[in-house]
Amino acid sequence: MSDPHDVKPPISMLWESTDPAAALTDRFGFASADGAVDWLNGVLADHWGLRVEACERLVISDANCLAWLVVDGRRMIAKWSMRQSVFARLAAIARLTSWLDERGVPVSAPLPATDGRVQVEVDGFSLGLQNVVDGDLLDIADPAQVQAAGEMLATMHAAMADYPDAIPTEEPKAPRTQLVGNDFRSANILWADGRIAAVLDLEEAGYRRRMDDLARAAVLLGTRYHGWSPTPADVRGAFVAAYESVLPLSQDDAVVFEDVIEAYLTGMTWSG
Repeated sequence: MSDPHDVKPPISMLWESTDPAAALTDRFGFASADGAVDWLNGVLADHWGLRVEACERLVISDANCLAWLVVDGRRMIAKWSMRQSVFARLAAIARLTSWLDERGVPVSAPLPATDGRVQVEVDGFSLGLQNVVDGDLLDIADPAQVQAAGEMLATMHAAMADYPDAIPTEEPKAPRTQLVGNDFRSANILWADGRIAAVLDLEEAGYRRRMDDLARAAVLLGTRYHGWSPTPADVRGAFVAAYESVLPLSQDDAVVFEDVIEAYLTGMTWSG
């Protein structure tokens, strides 16, 4: 492998219309992409005992920066946040993701540092490291993928209902709520080899009725990063039916479920 600075990694914004080089400096304090890679190289050496061989690209999303790396021959993603108010929550989400991985749920599990932490606070940032999972974003035009997605959300709900630890949230846990992911949609679901390869990004996890999480996922299932539009009704129906084949709604929830769907449909701001 070549030196990580042989080719300057491109920088982009995930969804904002902002100059990415300026954002890298203003939000994270790095004068250039090379500076960010230098910092990553030191952090991964000190805390994971790993060496960065190459950086393919940097992507900024709000207070987060993601780097696609080649590390000791493996493709990995380092993701760090500069928003200190969420550091405890990020560490809790990393522990939840590891717990789901241990139970066979296909997630992108964090790689523990040499001291066992799955989220490391360093230099004013909170950083996690994970392996790249190969796959394509979920395609709701494929009935097999929609079926698998519905079954997967039910599997995740069943597992997360048993999670023994608490996730810090702004709102207290209410009756009939449980831990859910809150962001189950195409942008966060990878498909490969005829199955769901990984559910990504549990940073929105919190406590809601699982009916609410199912309704939100049904409405937003096809959304990615830009041009949001509601999932077609027939796809929503197939997705919900697949979910209920694994984890049926209660009779009370089934009665009002279509009203919950309609509330999401009318309450969203669509750009597609």
